[in-house]
Amino acid sequence: MGKVAAVYNVVPESPEVNPEEVVKALPSVLPDGVGINSVKIKPFAFGLKIIEVTAIMDDTSGIIEKLEEALRSIPQVQSVENTTITLI
Repeated sequence: MGKVAAVYNVVPESPEVNPEEVVKALPSVLPDGVGINSVKIKPFAFGLKIIEVTAIMDDTSGIIEKLEEALRSIPQVQSVENTTITLI
């Protein structure tokens, strides 16, 4: 079974949300079998910062959907956008 890398932009609800708090919540919501490879906080627009999360997981059915649901469940997250999914 191969591995998959998925990159997501996690967007907080407002510029007042501390992106570090969102980053701290990541490990507690991840589904089994998903690991974080990297996290970057990047300026976006009007003072808002996005969190770019790169996750590594086994190439199994349904794991991407579980990861997206988990990221959306983090408090003060407005949206989650997938930018890349690739086999590694």
